Amino acid sequence: MEDSKEKTYQAAVSIRGDSLYCPLPLSVDAYWNCEIDCTHCYLRRLNRTWGADLRPADPVAVFDKLKAGLNNPNPKTPLAHCLRNKTTIRFGNKTDPFQSAEKKYRVAGRLMNVFIRLKWSFVVQTKCTDLFLSYTQQIERAASLGLITFMPVITPGLDRDWAEFEHGRTTAPSIRLIHAKILSDQGIPVGVNGEPFIPGYHTLLDFEETLVALRDAGIYRYNTYNLHLNDFNAKRLAEKGLDIERIYHHNQDKQWKVILQSLIALARKYEIGLGCPDFVNSGAYAEPANTCCGVDVPRPATFNTHFFKKYAQTGYHSQDILKELWDGSGDYEKGKAIVTGTESDFYPLRDAETLPWDKNDLIPF
Repeated sequence: MEDSKEKTYQAAVSIRGDSLYCPLPLSVDAYWNCEIDCTHCYLRRLNRTWGADLRPADPVAVFDKLKAGLNNPNPKTPLAHCLRNKTTIRFGNKTDPFQSAEKKYRVAGRLMNVFIRLKWSFVVQTKCTDLFLSYTQQIERAASLGLITFMPVITPGLDRDWAEFEHGRTTAPSIRLIHAKILSDQGIPVGVNGEPFIPGYHTLLDFEETLVALRDAGIYRYNTYNLHLNDFNAKRLAEKGLDIERIYHHNQDKQWKVILQSLIALARKYEIGLGCPDFVNSGAYAEPANTCCGVDVPRPATFNTHFFKKYAQTGYHSQDILKELWDGSGDYEKGKAIVTGTESDFYPLRDAETLPWDKNDLIPF
């Protein structure tokens, strides 16, 4: 590693703080910072506290961390359980592993070698598909072992979002779709991550045009979620001239639920399997995949709302749900409260059907 030890990303292997809502909570990031710096990204607020230096990960340290986790006889934390269970990795959770820095450091390529060596399944999440596809050897080897799932990120604004939010620093959306088709034709599982759909900015027409583009490329899995809004990205979006008050209003549950129901209906119309991690506002919708990203993976984490809802839909009672799905990947007591409805700090499972909404709140497009 060229940089000093102080600049190495020390927490490249991590688990999402909201692991109770995610079947892919185990993540590995090649870099701490993200040079793409998307305007709508809520995670870059972290830079205010932790700095904006790049901090490449150390692939040797990642290998050691993963191997030690596999051999841990007594896991006690959600992260430790995910490592012991060999839960499928989301590769590129906080930052894009194939951002331009990869041309210099080649960390992401080395990390794929780590996953292959350990025979650990992983999902590649990236907007920089041109650089990713240059790793032909790793892709072919991982595919031959059934380890790799490809999940390019393409938001509903397509080229408009590319220019407006991604600053043209990524592969153009039309090329990402071509790359997705190439890998899909090779038998590699592919789904597209469409987050975020920005309510009050993106429209149903935007979403429909994206679905058409997906079908034209032979891709039938997509994912959607509304905007993670915080003070950092709200300010940046407002500086771009977006109506942040409108976005904030339509990002709330009552308004968002109507929009999400419309997006689900559009996905059905185009026969696209839609992942939507909002287990409450998606109502009775049954997601087709074993993750809310819309892709099927070999080893998803199961102690989360995605699986709670699936099991409830098939008639399991609360205690059976907890017994069947407990894998250590989340907080058991909080998960129990979601399933049984005994906690008021967050939506319980029963609210998936009862959260009120009014069709008159639908945004006029």
